[in-house]
Amino acid sequence: MKNYLLLLLTCLIFANNQHPTQEQADEMLNGAMQLIWQEAMKAKNITNQLTPQIREELLDNLCSSAPNIQFITHADLSDSLASAGNTSASVFVSTNNQSSWIENSDVTPVDLPGYETTWGATTETNGGNEVFWYLKGSVDSGSLGLDFGQITVSQSPYNPSNTFPPSSNLYATVATDATGETGSGQDIVNLQATYSDNKLFTAMNLNGSCCNEGSFFGPWNLYSVAIVNPDAENPVAYAYAYGNGGLGQLYPAIYKIDGDLTTGEIGGFEVLSEDFDYSTSGNAFSASSLLNIITNDSDWGTWPNSFNGVALVGTTVSAGLSGLDIATEILDTSDLGVLVLSTQTQNSNTAPVLTDATFDNGELSVVYTDAENNLAVQREVYIDDMVMLMTPDSHTYSEGVVFRASGISGGTVTLSFSDGALTTTLDVDLGGGACALLGDANGDGNVNVLDIVLTTNLILCSDCPDDYNACSDFNGDMVVNVLDIVAIVNAILG
Repeated sequence: MKNYLLLLLTCLIFANNQHPTQEQADEMLNGAMQLIWQEAMKAKNITNQLTPQIREELLDNLCSSAPNIQFITHADLSDSLASAGNTSASVFVSTNNQSSWIENSDVTPVDLPGYETTWGATTETNGGNEVFWYLKGSVDSGSLGLDFGQITVSQSPYNPSNTFPPSSNLYATVATDATGETGSGQDIVNLQATYSDNKLFTAMNLNGSCCNEGSFFGPWNLYSVAIVNPDAENPVAYAYAYGNGGLGQLYPAIYKIDGDLTTGEIGGFEVLSEDFDYSTSGNAFSASSLLNIITNDSDWGTWPNSFNGVALVGTTVSAGLSGLDIATEILDTSDLGVLVLSTQTQNSNTAPVLTDATFDNGELSVVYTDAENNLAVQREVYIDDMVMLMTPDSHTYSEGVVFRASGISGGTVTLSFSDGALTTTLDVDLGGGACALLGDANGDGNVNVLDIVLTTNLILCSDCPDDYNACSDFNGDMVVNVLDIVAIVNAILG
């Protein structure tokens, strides 16, 4: 009798719960992959619209001082990003081999001549001779006329041992998402990523436990981190995905989804590889694979691409039946994250080199070269008791940068440059005498008509015992003549 009742109960359950047919299961999976592809293509499109800032400016000219207690970092940002709404940047610094990171979000414009587009930060560290650091920038896409939430472009720590899953100190948060939009088990909190020499690592963190596969009869849940090459010509998305539904055709794997941007429909999807690591423990879907499984695919495009990075977006999708109809929906989507596969590190230091000091028409220039690409924390020229800052013409210090200072008339000067740890000085004889303020012929600290009169008298007095005044020699050609008077007049008139 007990067996009969159990059989009857089972029949009642199956009678009230329709298991999808093979054809319906195929449609459900196709619909789920369609939604993942659409979100991936949105991410690709947004990344391409941000191309000038991301590839050429947002993470351009990254440089730092040498390892030091007061560790200084620089990055050049475009005007459009600097003025965009909700723009923020953070520098992450580690002096203990990446075991922990100091986050410094006080990244502000340097706002000095030669650094008009440069943002900088000074991070207090424990010192030492080794430093790792990376930069993360975020901007509200709406302020750029786009609609994809907060867009983050970030470097990350480096995972040298291919540890899986990586510990939290080896991850960078590359995308975030508001919570409470769906059930906690599918509610995305953020997306994290890191890299090694040959692998990509991702983690999609949820508001609740991971990962609810769904019921036997459906709907089935699919968790995915889409990976896109913004430079790729073909509209193809790749995804680390976890699910267990359908009639055996949905399972954890690296999926490849291709589509048509004209119709907005996918052409199909396939399992690119099952050779990947994944974990669903705790509140995270973590996944990793050899990066070349994806980058060697014929549709991926050129790799490394123009910024050595990938666009990432996390999604949770539900696929099931609503009566006799197929019902697929996105439960949650993360904001867009762009991971740049790079980290700055330095564990030794050499002193900067000063070469090619040149003096012409009152302008002193020198080439500053630093083998480690360390910026010039100190960049001064000493003229007697006066100190002037020198201005760079670029910021790629490993290639040599010209620093200049104007308004110098002569004498012996001392150039003093430091990378934050080591200082290099250079004495330069410019000839003639030194002058504290060009044009101030009478030395009263002001440039006015009295200086014009004195300079004129100096020119006219050919038999004077000394017919040269360094402050009257405004153009620095070692001769005082009418050209200097014109220059002084212009200086007075502004």
